[in-house]
Amino acid sequence: MKHLLFRFGVYAALLAAAFFTPYVIVSGPARLLAITALLYALLATSWNLTIGFGGIFNFAHVGFFGLGGYAMAVSTVSWEWNPWWGLLFGGLTGAAAAAVAFLPALRMRGIYVALVTFIFVQLCFYLVLAVPGLTGGSNGLPGVPGLALGDFRLSDAGGLGYLWLTAFAVVALVIVLRHVIRSPFGQSLIALRDNEQLAISRGINRIRQQLLSFVLSGSIAGIAGALYVSFFRVADTTLFSFGFVTLGLSMIFLGGTGHIWGPVLGAIVVTFVDRSLTGLGAWQLIIIGAGTVLVMIFLPKGLAGLVDTSVRALARQVRRRRPPSAPPTIPTAPTVTSPGSRIDHARI
Repeated sequence: MKHLLFRFGVYAALLAAAFFTPYVIVSGPARLLAITALLYALLATSWNLTIGFGGIFNFAHVGFFGLGGYAMAVSTVSWEWNPWWGLLFGGLTGAAAAAVAFLPALRMRGIYVALVTFIFVQLCFYLVLAVPGLTGGSNGLPGVPGLALGDFRLSDAGGLGYLWLTAFAVVALVIVLRHVIRSPFGQSLIALRDNEQLAISRGINRIRQQLLSFVLSGSIAGIAGALYVSFFRVADTTLFSFGFVTLGLSMIFLGGTGHIWGPVLGAIVVTFVDRSLTGLGAWQLIIIGAGTVLVMIFLPKGLAGLVDTSVRALARQVRRRRPPSAPPTIPTAPTVTSPGSRIDHARI
């Protein structure tokens, strides 16, 4: 019961933090940076489902992200859909792209999966260039309408609505993925990651479970791409660039692959560091990449692992400093003897 109350208390605290975020971050540039970090957090957290918990090292997630963004742009600009329907279409496009990307990786392992999925991202890039009448080609597709609720546009007041939406989306994603990982489906993914042969021998269907993880994470990445394009109001081929791959992987490994909230922490740190290094040109990604490598060497569990270890050590210190409580006294039952066995101690 205490564990259940603690869990709901944590959930309530996260939702409250999401609600009060716009009241803490009030300036326009700070809100822009915060929204960007939260959009990256959606991408990194969904990516971590296949990399961290599924053990499938793939680059295709950037393709899901970019296709979701272009689905949002094409459906709202060319087909004049409502932006909310475009957001849903972006998620469905990401899920469909994930199912297609998984097919070549059915019989592959390790580095071959990474190579095939990287090729998939390049195919998405050339697909966009191949239909310039629909996607705008190398010029991109500007004029994407922003999301709105009635007369209130989410981009008003320095992106107030987008900050609320992305903050609640990140909190909801962390909560949902926590339950997914603790479910039999999530435990089967971890079993396949840790010992595939043993998991298969216990009746776990590898293809089905990994395909479902791809589709689920791809749909979330597609929604993140659609939100990204809706906020910045343009879709272009930089969505498939290697820079997104580098940033996304840096966020995951810096934050920690073994924690659901690790990529969120990594996304916030990398986004702020990336913005502070904007004037360094090519050195920007070099510094972020080198820092990520150092973290992987000296902190293999990432920043989230460091925080988790520190909190546990602090909790142990607190428990040790507590005064020991007196052990409870156990009342002893009186000895009952029969009259015939009673001993007269006065005669002895």
